[in-house]
Amino acid sequence: MSYSTAPITPQMVFDKSSYADLETQLDELDAQFKIREIEVTFNTEAYFFGQVTSSKDVFDFLKDRILKGIEIQEHFIAIYLNQANKIIGYYHHSTGTINATMVDVEIVAAVALKTLAKSVIISHNHPSGNLKPSEADRQLTRRIKSALKLFDIALLDHIIVTSQGYYSFAESAESSLSGSSTIPNAIELKLRDEILKQLKRVTEANAPNLYAMMQSPQGYEQVEQLVIHKVLHDQMVPAAVIPLLESEYQMI
Repeated sequence: MSYSTAPITPQMVFDKSSYADLETQLDELDAQFKIREIEVTFNTEAYFFGQVTSSKDVFDFLKDRILKGIEIQEHFIAIYLNQANKIIGYYHHSTGTINATMVDVEIVAAVALKTLAKSVIISHNHPSGNLKPSEADRQLTRRIKSALKLFDIALLDHIIVTSQGYYSFAESAESSLSGSSTIPNAIELKLRDEILKQLKRVTEANAPNLYAMMQSPQGYEQVEQLVIHKVLHDQMVPAAVIPLLESEYQMI
């Protein structure tokens, strides 16, 4: 003869004082199995009309965003642009102390990828008012340039801002931005001569968009950098780059 028994349901008994420890353990266990979605969001809106054609355009855009407290703390901002040099958005990456701010190169590059940027301009301020770049500024420029280069994204400029003005790495031909050596070799000189020859052939009739950009020293340098980028990264001859760039601007 068998006896039927009711199923036994296991029970857990805790002292009231141990609840907090249990909740902590459950939270830690829960965190191990959760994966968060990563996304880049566009928050504050800012008005800017037209293309970025010079470092002065960038300074005008930046000064209203970081001049507040510019003499107290360092700020680092990255500006992301599309193929037509129109601003996609800007990223206020960090705010630091009176003489330093931390910059994560990986995050700056990651935002460029997420926003599908074709070029980037970085900027920070010197609360001291000194416009001269430090060696640390140059090293940071090289690191960001190298990181972006892996994804075929150009670093157009690094701009130091103070309450009195700005310093442009591009305008000053800083080697940390251009990547050029102190003494150019014969191949570099020959390439520069060929690019100069092709740029002289740009007219309002055959390339109106590029011609308009080249009417200022900053715009000319920008077009020159675009040509150099195509030659070095896409292995194109200078003569073929000019019509390609003009057609790209017409399509945008």
